[in-house]
Amino acid sequence: MEIGYYFEEYTDDWSFQTDSLTITDEMITTFVDLCGYNTPTFRNADYASKNYRGRMAPGMFVMALAEGLCLNAGITRRRGIFAMEVNPKFLKPTFAGDTITNFITLKSKRVTSKPDRGVVITDHEVRNQSGETAIRYTSTRMIRTRSFVEKS
Repeated sequence: MEIGYYFEEYTDDWSFQTDSLTITDEMITTFVDLCGYNTPTFRNADYASKNYRGRMAPGMFVMALAEGLCLNAGITRRRGIFAMEVNPKFLKPTFAGDTITNFITLKSKRVTSKPDRGVVITDHEVRNQSGETAIRYTSTRMIRTRSFVEKS
């Protein structure tokens, strides 16, 4: 999608399904190294294989990937002003080799005191390849209305 949704385009029945993404061991390593997640669950392959079904991905990493799927889809491209709040619930672990998809529905919306913007609240379900929900979160974003005038 080249340009995202205006505030007015979020209707009561609005929903969106992102593309899918497979989480690799290399992706987990990069995140864990960058953020300093220095625990055996994320760092030690032997420990992970003995105690889990493989190398676990940090929940915050999986949620960041799910948000990346939204951004790559273009849902808020040139329409989103900023993300105001994200409230995650981590329900099921995600492992290297799992494939995630973000299923999004409108929860609510309201116009702000400025008529060129509104607040859109969406519910997200990040599901794995088996259809199990790994993360459920609500995001609140400020979105442009059609009356928004872009500065050139």
